[in-house]
Amino acid sequence: MRLWRLLIPAVLGAIALCVCLPAGASAAVDYDCGDFANQAEAQRHLLPGDPYRLDGDNDGVACEELPCPCMTGSEPPPPPPPPVQPPLSKAAARRAAKHKARRFVRLHGNVRGMSFGGCNRRSPHKVVCRFVLLANGGTSCRLRIKVRGEGQDAHAKIARLRCRR
Repeated sequence: MRLWRLLIPAVLGAIALCVCLPAGASAAVDYDCGDFANQAEAQRHLLPGDPYRLDGDNDGVACEELPCPCMTGSEPPPPPPPPVQPPLSKAAARRAAKHKARRFVRLHGNVRGMSFGGCNRRSPHKVVCRFVLLANGGTSCRLRIKVRGEGQDAHAKIARLRCRR
């Protein structure tokens, strides 16, 4: 019986505390605008009925005097996606590869001739072209040139050179 006399006031006090406080609030917390670093943070704590009195003019925006980043009821639109890079033009890749192969032939005097073997696209921004070079002494070489870029902007690089007698 003595236990009931102690428990009943405690239970009634807890019930009264729950009924008096709005949903999501606790007895120990009472926010004001000075508790937040910016307006967006205060807006996240704005509850229906404004139990913390964060919205003085009842326009739905909490602590308007705080600095931004701001969150005024709706999120700002996401940034636009980055522009899509145009794929490397196969004609531009072929021109860059032929230029690189001709330069290779000029720099190596023992090469007598060159024939173009075609180009293959590896990705939207990468094309590989093949050449056959004929050198003095019956040596033939296979030259592979890798071209990277976008649109008409192409950069060629020698990827492989294999020679046989």
